Amino acid sequence: MNTLLLDLDDTLYDLDAHRFRHLERAWHQWLITQPPNDVPGILQAAVTQRIFFDEMPGFLHQYGVKDNQAAELCTNSRATWIRDLRLDDGVAPLLDILATRYKLGLITNGSSKIQRAKIIQFELTRWFTVIIVSEEYGVDKPDPAIFWHAASALASDAAECVMIGDNPEADMRGAQAAGMRTIWVQRPELYKNPFTREVAQYPTGLPAPWQTIPHVRALLTVLEDSCNG
Repeated sequence: MNTLLLDLDDTLYDLDAHRFRHLERAWHQWLITQPPNDVPGILQAAVTQRIFFDEMPGFLHQYGVKDNQAAELCTNSRATWIRDLRLDDGVAPLLDILATRYKLGLITNGSSKIQRAKIIQFELTRWFTVIIVSEEYGVDKPDPAIFWHAASALASDAAECVMIGDNPEADMRGAQAAGMRTIWVQRPELYKNPFTREVAQYPTGLPAPWQTIPHVRALLTVLEDSCNG
């Protein structure tokens, strides 16, 4: 193993946690007018329902927010969504180490406009010599072609690559079909149960990943243990 391919969303950062923090700031002027005990529930509901820009006016109307204020809150959210993004704690130091030991590639599904903005915000070109956004390549994960393309761009064979990601279908199935080892990031599923954060369960119909970790921060330990073993 000399090449690591990583997913972006919910692998290098927690999208639900970002959504909660971001809305708390973007909607601050309205939230401070609400009973303090109600605010966490409002934010949790927005996270659970995966409220994004198009859904914001309807969501806010449920809480009595008038059209003008809802539009203002939505505009503020649009203006600060990317700027509020940050890698999970410990991820940058991890990538510093990994970049000295492995060839690193990033494969992310999504639109070029949104994913490239995240990549710039996170300064991911500091660590990743190959970054593939599905819209630009024309193929989404789990198509094996996008994994083979990443391996080829890094001058690696599929057998030398390990794919690390949170999505069993897109990340694990796709990389396995490409002949790669896989490491599943078993994140808590905030959107399924926002108060207990139940641990995600791996689908029984998919081939098991090579390794499972609770967070990408545990990646280095797993890799070192596999080499020593």
